[in-house]
Amino acid sequence: MSEVTFTPLAIGAVMLPNRIALAPVKTALGGTDGCASRRHVEHYRRRAAGGAGLVIVEPLYVDPLGKEHPKQLGASSDDAIAGLRDVVEAVHNHGALAFAHLNHAGRAANPKAIGGAPEAPSAVACPSTGATPTAMTGERIREIVGAYGQAARRARESGFDGVEIQLGLGYLPAQFLSPRTNRRGDEYGPRGEDRWRFAHEVVAAVRRTLGESRALTARLSAEEKVEGGLALADAVELARRLEEWGVDGLHVVVGSACDSPAWYYQHMALPEGVNEKRAADIRAEVSIPVMAAGRLGDPGRIRSVLGEGGVDAVALGRPLLADPDLPHKMAQGREDEIMACGSCLQGCLAQVKGGGPIGCIVNPEVGHEGVVAPAVALGERLVVVGGGPAGMEAALMGRRAGYEVTLLEGDGRLGGQFALAPVSPGKGAMERPLRSLIRAVQSAGIDVRTRFDATPAAVEALKPDRVVLATGSRPVIPPIPGLDDPLTAAEILTGRRQPGPRVLILGGGLVGIEMAEMLAARDHEVVVVELLEDIARDMEAVTRKMTLRRLQELPLTIHTSTRLTRLEDGEAFVVAEGSTDEVSVGSFDSVIVAVGHRSYDPLSAELEKAGLDVAVIGDAVRPGQILDATRTGFLALTRDRGALAGGGDHG
Repeated sequence: MSEVTFTPLAIGAVMLPNRIALAPVKTALGGTDGCASRRHVEHYRRRAAGGAGLVIVEPLYVDPLGKEHPKQLGASSDDAIAGLRDVVEAVHNHGALAFAHLNHAGRAANPKAIGGAPEAPSAVACPSTGATPTAMTGERIREIVGAYGQAARRARESGFDGVEIQLGLGYLPAQFLSPRTNRRGDEYGPRGEDRWRFAHEVVAAVRRTLGESRALTARLSAEEKVEGGLALADAVELARRLEEWGVDGLHVVVGSACDSPAWYYQHMALPEGVNEKRAADIRAEVSIPVMAAGRLGDPGRIRSVLGEGGVDAVALGRPLLADPDLPHKMAQGREDEIMACGSCLQGCLAQVKGGGPIGCIVNPEVGHEGVVAPAVALGERLVVVGGGPAGMEAALMGRRAGYEVTLLEGDGRLGGQFALAPVSPGKGAMERPLRSLIRAVQSAGIDVRTRFDATPAAVEALKPDRVVLATGSRPVIPPIPGLDDPLTAAEILTGRRQPGPRVLILGGGLVGIEMAEMLAARDHEVVVVELLEDIARDMEAVTRKMTLRRLQELPLTIHTSTRLTRLEDGEAFVVAEGSTDEVSVGSFDSVIVAVGHRSYDPLSAELEKAGLDVAVIGDAVRPGQILDATRTGFLALTRDRGALAGGGDHG
């Protein structure tokens, strides 16, 4: 093991105890006042307790018009100081340093969160929000520069060891730097020295207020991954200037919130390794420490990146959500115990965008640290029926609670619907969290019995004190004339059945569209029939955008607002919305049904009748995503189930 990872690193006047940092990730754990809640405190305490040497707290808006999320933390008011002080104290209590991450989103601000149009250097719309900002006046620019300075004062008074200024990812300072978003004709325009003026003034205001006893770092995009956007040469020039301006370290990422969200969020379908290579390019041009971020949760890659000296530190966001103990496990040689992140964006992005709080498919404790505890059941017997994500999580929580746990699975392997994710298009990275979850179950002292026929009598024979049913769901087969023995996505993905050359897919949601992409890429002729007016509505937004772009390159046909009426000798007949005419869309060798799932619970009624304590969880209650499944497994064995439904209390 390379010793570099766990050696101290000086950044300006402060010393990091090791080279692993928590990257800033919005959590939505509080209210709309921008103040830190008790859940914020416990969330950051847990990351520090897991061994991160530096905790960079989520983006703090320096002005209310720079908010991206209604529940984002802020540093625009002195009211925020007390809560932030509690966060810093919790981090310090576990030996880690804490940095405040200051940001103004500019045109990327959320109009709903700020109550109107965003502000930016120029009136250039943000594709991600659809909002066109108001061009800032010179007076307003100077107000915002002052706001950065005041936010730095609040960070200092809160006890932070340093401040990180967000100068990249397509946010306000980057918008001033790029001619693509800066079309001004004044002293803050995009030409010559004017181009750097806003960033320089912000850095100077923060440095002046912060003083020399605390560290000042800057986050920048090595490239924005959009035509006409900032490129590596721009980042290198900015990095050199930042060193001249007195910045102590750099934090390098890739992407833009408005123009390249897939790169911003480091989507699992994108290639790995880009960020650290670009960070190394920048490190070669400066003498101050450089930290890289972006899908760096693999211990081998961390050691390689740091051991080769390309960068000085790594920042992990989602990997420390999936497993906050990753640093300790690395240091102790327990890497096979790390719960890996699959970059799926279900809990850390989609849920937060939907109102929060933050979550994680393989760590349902995220956002509820210190609030929810497992029940206590020493020596009692728990039987869990179903080895999908809900059942596996319930079994693990049962062991934490002290149960003797038996996990029953009818299939020959664990995983359930989760096992289908890694073989779907662009989701290969999901193999990592699946493998981690299965390994955790296998090493937790759980009696796992696969290919087990869990009849009521068989479950009763185990003499359980408690039973958790995670029996999942079954595909819905609509009553359409001629639709006999259709294929399902699960059958195809597991190789149990194979479609013929020409395929009709009934249903254009997530499952149907993933099937369409996969089969079209394998040279099948594919036709999709979707009843609603749009497709892939249940996909996470970034994934959906990437998928729709890939579909445009494939030879397939999609009929929306269309109903399949019958099949006759392989020929499919449909009726379009607003029409009464039935038309043929051709003949097909195979039909795949992907119109949803129905909960499957064949056991609870009889087991309850036998007097057993039964809980039904996961898809067996309501079909949903992996995030929903593991959350219900977590809840089933906790002391206070209501705690997860509570809001972000302050204190």
